[in-house]
Amino acid sequence: MNVMAFDTSGAWLTVALGLNDDMVFLQSFSRERQSDVLVKEMDNLIKSNGISISDINLIGCVIGPGNFTGLRSGIAVAKAISFSLSIPIIGLKYFECFETDEPVTLVRKARKDWWYVSEFDGEKWSSDMISTETLYQLKGKIISEEEIDGISSYIYKNPLVSGYTLIQNTIKSFESSDRIYDHVSIKPFYLQKPIAQQMAEKREDEIRR
Repeated sequence: MNVMAFDTSGAWLTVALGLNDDMVFLQSFSRERQSDVLVKEMDNLIKSNGISISDINLIGCVIGPGNFTGLRSGIAVAKAISFSLSIPIIGLKYFECFETDEPVTLVRKARKDWWYVSEFDGEKWSSDMISTETLYQLKGKIISEEEIDGISSYIYKNPLVSGYTLIQNTIKSFESSDRIYDHVSIKPFYLQKPIAQQMAEKREDEIRR
């Protein structure tokens, strides 16, 4: 089975390709639009390994939590491939692809004064969106992608998620029939509704009144 998986949820773009027993991937830091970079890197990775997009049997896509635009771009690409090839998509949560055996807390910026916080207690993950004020109350080992004023954390200068774990988690979910979607059902994993959606719903409520 040929598997392609990618993560566009943060500043780092990861694209991975699993070809039976072989695995290759690339990771790059980009401030360009993730959708533009993703398609180009996917094409390069596929061609350099002597296959075509039509040889892909399964797609793995990180659905969140993370950068709103990046997630939407990645999911849009996954939808297009799924639709054109009639293949399934595995929806991956980025924190569950982070390799650890010890309790840890992953922190990444959501928007001004708000943060995505994913905690591993040694057995399972939980995730929430909290304010900066609440962030200062966190205990234990904290890992972040950037320095946070007033917080002692391990700063990751490299991607939090590797191409290897993306492929492994995609295959694992597929084999256990877990989180399998098609081009219609796949959705971003939001810990809170986007501001634009909240405003639209608020306007709808006001109109109904």
